[in-house]
Amino acid sequence: MITNKRSMCIIIYDFETSGLNPYVDDIIEIGAYCLEDNTSFSTLVIPLSKKGIIQKITDITGITNDLLKKEGKKPLNAYTEFFDYLQEKDELYGSLTMIAHNGATFDDIFFRRMHKYLVDANIDVYKPFMESITYIDSLLVSRYVHPYRAKHSMDAMCGMYNIKNKSSHRAMGDVMALVDLWKQLLLQLKHKHNGVEVNNIRGLIYYE
Repeated sequence: MITNKRSMCIIIYDFETSGLNPYVDDIIEIGAYCLEDNTSFSTLVIPLSKKGIIQKITDITGITNDLLKKEGKKPLNAYTEFFDYLQEKDELYGSLTMIAHNGATFDDIFFRRMHKYLVDANIDVYKPFMESITYIDSLLVSRYVHPYRAKHSMDAMCGMYNIKNKSSHRAMGDVMALVDLWKQLLLQLKHKHNGVEVNNIRGLIYYE
């Protein structure tokens, strides 16, 4: 029995995808990291549409169709394992806060589609924690704390803070770079608001 359940669990996450349209393209890799216990989740995913990925995506990510066939999990298995991981964190530490860079217009949309797929497959056990998730887009936070910068992409912000991304455009590489970037943005955010904790200034950086 857990007696010291926290009120918030922060998950940094990233998807590699078959294209840039979050409403029709496929997730091909999932990466996530829990700040509370330093555990991670990562898997390649066979495209839900069963379409092969184009050469441009391979050039960007290094992920090939052969790699997905060899190491990728079927969408239902990959999605269920990811949501099991999230549900475990929610039960251990409290409601989830999901952080992705450009999440508001990209990763978070894929994430909700993933949940809808599970619901449509009659797997609805994740609904309770899904309803309590808070989403943070670290790109919006970057714009907020650095309003005079022209560029706020992951590459630009990692360059600003001298953060090395050991595997750019792979899910866990981008996740671990965002872990370091988030720590820097959080320091700037606290400094801007005289040390106020993030969960006490929800209106500035949270969105539903």
